[in-house]
Amino acid sequence: MAHRELQHNALSLVLLVTLVLPQASFAQRSVLQRPAPGGQEQTGTILSVRKVPVGSHFVTRYPQIRYSRLYFTVRVSGQTYCGEYETPVIDEMNDLLAAKGAEIGVVLTGKRLTVRTPKGTKLKAWLSEPRQC
Repeated sequence: MAHRELQHNALSLVLLVTLVLPQASFAQRSVLQRPAPGGQEQTGTILSVRKVPVGSHFVTRYPQIRYSRLYFTVRVSGQTYCGEYETPVIDEMNDLLAAKGAEIGVVLTGKRLTVRTPKGTKLKAWLSEPRQC
């Protein structure tokens, strides 16, 4: 009887080690190999914002959704960047238009420009040609 209990405990221990250790090592590897963030958040100032209507999209439930493209210029640590963002959400447009001349959070990652307005709206835009602004 004691021999059978010992086998059962040993089998349980082997099964536990087989199931838990690979998951623990995977979790440790994923934490260690996480890529570094592309850019740190910096403080910038919105210089100008221009709103251009893009068009309408027809959806079955709603008769029409109007999209607008926002072109904005932001100055971050002495450099000027032009961003382009397309949205149908009026609150996002109003937040960016109201942020003109205000301090905002900016993250530059490759050709992406993430802007956090003073009201907390996070807009993920892309860098555009300087002539667009």
